[in-house]
Amino acid sequence: MTAYRRTARAFVLGAGGFAAAGLYSTTAGPWYAVPGLYAAAFCAWCSARYYTAHHRAVAESQWEERHVLGRDPAPLNPCCMLARHSDGAAHDRRKCTDLFHRITSDLAADPRSST
Repeated sequence: MTAYRRTARAFVLGAGGFAAAGLYSTTAGPWYAVPGLYAAAFCAWCSARYYTAHHRAVAESQWEERHVLGRDPAPLNPCCMLARHSDGAAHDRRKCTDLFHRITSDLAADPRSST
């Protein structure tokens, strides 16, 4: 279980709690439910984002395992999260699953290298 999944589960619990509190507060007046339901919607959105990050971390680790074993896996779509957020203009040189954009040697990436 990754940290993303634990956090997503905590947000799901929070969303349920806020939704219950918001619905219970409708007994006093319908407008009292708005803050609780808004917080529940925000927690549900955060939970969805953390579950997405968890699935991406699992997919990256499985891709890395297949790559180390020499099975020549196809790059993930998107190849890295930096490429997704920059529309393919930039790539994460450490975690990119497209081997064209990935550094194969840490020594070659070190600017202090004597070679």
